[in-house]
Amino acid sequence: MMLETIVKLFIMQIAYNTEEETNPRSCFSEEEIKCLEHQIERLEGKTEKLKNLYKRSDLKRYIWGITRLGGWKGYLKQRKPEINTFWRRFQKFSAIMQGWMLFRDVSRR
Repeated sequence: MMLETIVKLFIMQIAYNTEEETNPRSCFSEEEIKCLEHQIERLEGKTEKLKNLYKRSDLKRYIWGITRLGGWKGYLKQRKPEINTFWRRFQKFSAIMQGWMLFRDVSRR
């Protein structure tokens, strides 16, 4: 489990620092993507500067969402998040994901 998390973190860092689109399924399951889409809707600001500019087919969209969970503002002028930022935010996302799965399982009863 720890190795899987470390690999995901490195993939996220590489994807965020390249210009090419990366498939989000290289890091996230369908359920995680649904949860992140819900979070992104809540995290986007009202101005264009605070909107997530990436497409749903790009891993950067979901990385943006994870980094915003922990307080990163998302401005283009702001420096890009580093690996330790990804790690802390990914831990927070893991907790959110557990709650998401619990809600999904309980709401189906």
